[in-house]
Amino acid sequence: MASAVRSLAARAESIAAGRFTMALFGAFSAGKSSFANALLGEEVLPVSPHPATAAVNRILSPEGEFRHASAVVTMKTAEDFWEDILHSFSVLQLAPPQRQSWTAEVAGLKVSGLHPSALPHAGFLRAAAAGWSEAEGLLGTVRTVDLQEYRGLVAEETRACFVQGIDLYYDCPLTASGIVLVDTPGADSLHARHTGVTFGYMKNADAICFVTYYNHAFSKADRGLLAQLGRIKDSFALDKMFFIINASDLAADEAELEEVKGHVAQNLRAGGLTSPRIYTLSSLLALQGKADHNREAYESSRFQTFEEALAEFAGGELPRLSLAAAQENIASVRRRAEEWQKLAEMEAGRREAGLLELQERRRTAEARLTALSAEERPLRDLRREGEELLYHVRQRIGFAFGRFFQESFHPSVLREDSGNLKDIFTACGRELERTLERELEQELWATTLRLEAAGQKLVRTAASSAASELSISAQELQLMDNAEEHWPSPDKLECRLSPLDWAALWGRFKSPRHFFEGPGRNEVRASADPWLKEAVAGAAGTQEGLLLDFYTGVAEQALKRSADILRAALAEREEVMSGLLKGGDSAEHWGQIGHQLNVLERNFDDLVDGDL
Repeated sequence: MASAVRSLAARAESIAAGRFTMALFGAFSAGKSSFANALLGEEVLPVSPHPATAAVNRILSPEGEFRHASAVVTMKTAEDFWEDILHSFSVLQLAPPQRQSWTAEVAGLKVSGLHPSALPHAGFLRAAAAGWSEAEGLLGTVRTVDLQEYRGLVAEETRACFVQGIDLYYDCPLTASGIVLVDTPGADSLHARHTGVTFGYMKNADAICFVTYYNHAFSKADRGLLAQLGRIKDSFALDKMFFIINASDLAADEAELEEVKGHVAQNLRAGGLTSPRIYTLSSLLALQGKADHNREAYESSRFQTFEEALAEFAGGELPRLSLAAAQENIASVRRRAEEWQKLAEMEAGRREAGLLELQERRRTAEARLTALSAEERPLRDLRREGEELLYHVRQRIGFAFGRFFQESFHPSVLREDSGNLKDIFTACGRELERTLERELEQELWATTLRLEAAGQKLVRTAASSAASELSISAQELQLMDNAEEHWPSPDKLECRLSPLDWAALWGRFKSPRHFFEGPGRNEVRASADPWLKEAVAGAAGTQEGLLLDFYTGVAEQALKRSADILRAALAEREEVMSGLLKGGDSAEHWGQIGHQLNVLERNFDDLVDGDL
């Protein structure tokens, strides 16, 4: 009991400390690095890293052996790096290279006939080849560097493309407050293909900042990120998303600023984000104001409005949610202490009879708990739920197919003066296939949250039913279970469509004019549509089986844990009663514990009401 109180008190202290992770999302040149520098109050991050190869950067408070301005660099493993090389060769429609000669093949690389979305892959390969001799021996290593080398590793593309991630330990007011700032790769970087990495930060970060530049249109990658945020927003207990319009000082006047804000809000609504928190600000002025102690520059940056909202979220909304859950647990512990106080006040004869009753109940309960461990109905229901969710995934991708087709086969790409139109036409088809693969993967990652929520609900229902039959209260079950425990997610979800023979459809293209102004586009789409939808259905079906097997397996383990929790609850009651018969803790002792918990509960009540 005392350990439970200490655990809850420690949890309260951690919550009140406001420790949480804030992840930055946005496309390259959206101003994420300058925004991060404004938050840090110093020019820490290089402002223009290469768009294709930026690594994940975490900035956190110094601790232990990690001193201020030191950075821990994790390099890609040789296999991870080789996978990136193979992927880029594939996107460029090149045959897989040999490990011994890939740099020579890159030296002869030509970029004519490529879709614009493939060009960063050519840049990545050239940067990787240029930096290979220096980086080859460092692959798979973890090392500590100083701030100057850190900046070079982030900004120089020939070095950045080999880096998996960097943790920079930096002492400033932001990190001292317990905030861990995560600067994610741009939405349009090569890393965007690793949809699970992006999803992990979206799911697990305590706060999300989506940064867009004042006069930049939303890119295709931006819209993909926003669509994913829209898919998963309902799984968040709180609205943890902040949308930043950077470089607001470029606006001619307030009317223009409001017009841009309205445009951003419209794009967010299109992504399913109906009530976004939008902040227009200037990171440049904010950094200048903080660095030079220039109050006027800071106030004109509009940064203070955002920082106040962030402080309220980090120090108010988020802690209150966690404190409310902790308060509920304290109340459960208090009720149990009061129950044990009553047991201690019983006459010895009644306690002995009670012990025999508890022992008998535990023996007869075993059959029920064994049945709970092996219960199949929650697993069947979860599988049915998953099948329905994945049916809707396929439907949504089918409905969006026309939009993806138009984005991939665009007039700005398929022009008479573009060179080899047949190659570019095929490149557009390959871009459509990659778009469908990424969209399916993102939909599946979002589905994992729904499967997790559905599975947890089904397991809780089964456990609650068993607990009720065994006279264990819902509060007691909730206390013993770890309500904050997240189910694991799959290691990866990779969807691959078998490539369509776009060259066979070239005869229907004929010319840009015939394609865009005549019947060509509809003819190509009519031919490609059935095959691509079948390919998506096949890829989705493969992942469906893997996903459903994964989550029914997790649910099965959760049922067994629930049975063990209920066994522990029954054993604990028996142990307490046995201890009382042997002259254990007195009624006065349990009364004091109950009083202490009551005081702690009232303190939590004050915190939840806002006195943090």
